[in-house]
Amino acid sequence: MAKNIEDYNEVIKRTENETILKYANAKKELEESSAPENGLYKSLEKLQKIISSNGVGGGSVDEAEVKRIVDAEIKKVKVGLTNLDPAVIDALSGNVTMNVNMTLPSGVTTSGASGVKTEDLRRPLVQTILCDLLAQNSVYVYGAAGTGKSYTASIVRDAMTSDDAEWNIRELNCNQFTSPTEIVGGQTIEGYQKGELEMAWTNTDQTGKKYAGTILLLDELPKLDPNTAGVLNSALAKVNEPDKINKKTGKVQKPTIKNGRGEMLEKGNVFIYATGNAPLNEADPDYEANFKQDLSLQDRFVGSMYKVFADYGHEAKMMNGMLFIFNHIMPLREAILKGEDGQSFAGKGFVSLRILLSMKRTFLSYMKQKNTKNSIVQFKPKGLRLALESFLEIFTDKQRDFLKKEMDYDSFVKVIFVKEGKTYKYDSAGYPILEDTQDEIDRSVVIVKNYDTNNKAIYQKY
Repeated sequence: MAKNIEDYNEVIKRTENETILKYANAKKELEESSAPENGLYKSLEKLQKIISSNGVGGGSVDEAEVKRIVDAEIKKVKVGLTNLDPAVIDALSGNVTMNVNMTLPSGVTTSGASGVKTEDLRRPLVQTILCDLLAQNSVYVYGAAGTGKSYTASIVRDAMTSDDAEWNIRELNCNQFTSPTEIVGGQTIEGYQKGELEMAWTNTDQTGKKYAGTILLLDELPKLDPNTAGVLNSALAKVNEPDKINKKTGKVQKPTIKNGRGEMLEKGNVFIYATGNAPLNEADPDYEANFKQDLSLQDRFVGSMYKVFADYGHEAKMMNGMLFIFNHIMPLREAILKGEDGQSFAGKGFVSLRILLSMKRTFLSYMKQKNTKNSIVQFKPKGLRLALESFLEIFTDKQRDFLKKEMDYDSFVKVIFVKEGKTYKYDSAGYPILEDTQDEIDRSVVIVKNYDTNNKAIYQKY
């Protein structure tokens, strides 16, 4: 390849013919990024013969023939992953971060230079919530535990953050003991304590640091005592109010709320994002700590309440190389939700992405320890079966027997035995390099497809 590039450089250097110069440059670029099997070497030889027979820089070159040869060979070029720039490969796989430019209704423009993964940004829920943020709508997202509700808030924060405009997350962990002081601020034995709403509203933290904007994460909102939840209503009603112009002074007046000191606070760039396991207006027997909230609270989120489901496709991608875990644990998840005789086991426990990743880490660690020669300390590393048994212990004996049958426990144990007994290549960090079999890939595709067919969120439909 190097010789061919040198030849092109020589042609470019010596020729005065614009046609030859144009195509020699094009061919050089293709040669630099292409493999020999693409046929470009042969085309170079043809081009060189034409140039040699007619004289470099001469006017007797058949331009049409030059074009024909080059165009014909370019059409034959098949670009594979090995021909692409590494940055392009990462972008296609969703492993890179993207900058997101957005302008808020207040006129503040932010560029997510800190980045958000393309794979995360492509998710329909994320796109929907970003649109709500720009429209200044408060959002309530509800669904089973482990479906990534809180994690989505961090994705949105990253999308809004830039090198010169940092967004923050203020999190209020809602439960029956959450006090008004934690929300709007108030006096404590240690002095005045800022509330989470107070800091979010003013884009500050306890130290007074200023942020370009703040996401107020009301985590597990249905667990908040309804009387305490009423403290939020004023802010929720005002958060999407537009700025007003004082007719007398001509100054901009922003929506205000009172903090625990009775001080009036002007609204900054604040986005309210609430999560829960059930709709706000009803109790869920699977989540006994939830309260049925007042309809006035629900009304604050009207038009932006979304039921979320587990994202099987995303979870499968996270388990690449270990799809054998995904393929056996997904039936376990569904068996828990279905339960026996119409009685769900979800109140006992659930299979989340966290469990999948925990099992992934367990297997990698097991194989690393097994492959490590340690003459000082010898021990039996924790394996996948122990990780699975540890999770199943949270269920009753009868429930556990039912779940093992539904997930084909014995088959999974056999697969674990085979996988842990295999010989692998190891990376520089000492972890095994894993690849899924075609059968494992095909099985995961069927699981994802079947799930998506039966579970469609509204933000995926419209």
